[in-house]
Amino acid sequence: MDSHRSVLVGEPDSESIELGNFGEDPQRAPAHAYPEPDRGRHAWLFLWVGCFLMIALTWGFPFSYGVFQSYYSSHPPFSDHPEGLPTVGTTALGILYLSSPPSFIILQRYQSYRRPALIVGSITTCLAVLASAFASQVWHLVLTQGVLYGLGASVVNTVTIQFLNEWFIERKGLAFGIQESGAGMGGIIIPVLMTWGLEKYGHRTMLIAWFVAITTLSIPSIYFLRERVKPRPGSASELGTLGFLATPIFAILQAGNIFQALGNFLPGIHLPTFAQRFGASSLDAAGMLSLYNAATVIGAICTGYLVDRYHVSVTLFFLSLGAAVAVFLAWGFAADFGGLCAFAFFYGIFAGGWSSTWVGISLEIQKRSPRADLGVLWGFAAAARGVGSTASGPISERLIADGTDKTLWWPRSYGTSYGTLILFNGIMLTLGGVGCATRAYEVLKRIGHRHSE
Repeated sequence: MDSHRSVLVGEPDSESIELGNFGEDPQRAPAHAYPEPDRGRHAWLFLWVGCFLMIALTWGFPFSYGVFQSYYSSHPPFSDHPEGLPTVGTTALGILYLSSPPSFIILQRYQSYRRPALIVGSITTCLAVLASAFASQVWHLVLTQGVLYGLGASVVNTVTIQFLNEWFIERKGLAFGIQESGAGMGGIIIPVLMTWGLEKYGHRTMLIAWFVAITTLSIPSIYFLRERVKPRPGSASELGTLGFLATPIFAILQAGNIFQALGNFLPGIHLPTFAQRFGASSLDAAGMLSLYNAATVIGAICTGYLVDRYHVSVTLFFLSLGAAVAVFLAWGFAADFGGLCAFAFFYGIFAGGWSSTWVGISLEIQKRSPRADLGVLWGFAAAARGVGSTASGPISERLIADGTDKTLWWPRSYGTSYGTLILFNGIMLTLGGVGCATRAYEVLKRIGHRHSE
């Protein structure tokens, strides 16, 4: 695409369609007046210093919650009444995801407020970390490390995605994959750092130290997180592009997102605690979680690459099958800590890249609903993931409690109290591939149409 081509009045160019806009906005400059998308110093500084670093800070913390849960459940004051601890991590992620649709719709309409919203969201996440340092009961953690953090992170994530959608057009899948890999990179460093600090200094000191760190590191990210094109003035008509909600393809793909999310986060939350069954130390368990997050970096970038080159159904099938097989075989039959580490790596490769499929899913839906905004579509995909994330915490807690002594005759890891959890995890990941049915339906419909001719 020639990025220097002006936008013609009444004839939308491909860049305008990608951004969810049609025709020329009389208050905007022509396309050639803005920095070039997809390439150039400005685009790559935005992607790596802005998006990647901000996502690493924002998502890496809740993705590392398994380390905190392991510490909280064995140290006062939370060890006295540990009920509800798994809910803390899933609440943060659930709110982060679930609040995405309204956040995307509002900030898409009032684009001039995106930069201020980014700053407010960053401040909120920092203060949530600081407040959680002074928690003394589980519900305090749910409120601060869960609800407050999730709300602030949601706003930050929304603005980051909307800006990314402007900066990358032709290489959108790869760009989203790199952006998503930032969460995995944060998850590589944070678990080991936090485990070492939690054991040596306690949760209060480490959370205050993390507050100082993310406050300092957020500054360069915010500086480079800027829109590429001039913000449009708000228009109520922009809220009238939600017709895609009634399409069958949207319902099927959303169902796949929910199923996948019901299983996706369970290993990251429970593996550090489960590893103790094999005699792993807290630092060993944190290292395993870092290994998992390192694999998600690879998975996210590779998934973005696949989405740019193949139909999204191919990627959905590949990721669902790979993640389910890893759970059923590698986790279910793990015999030692080394086997569990192997599972963490392979699971991270397949499950960690799932969010990178959303740009492919969104573009697929846009083929049926051309006026749908890509950022809003991404927000609804995130909301579906939030439903699964929020529900998976209480479900997993109940499965582990009910699984005690019920699967003793099963082999290896299946014979522990986690046996039913492992089965549930694998089944949900398998069902996550239901989105492939949309492509199969299209192929069969095309074949039937040819035969009728």
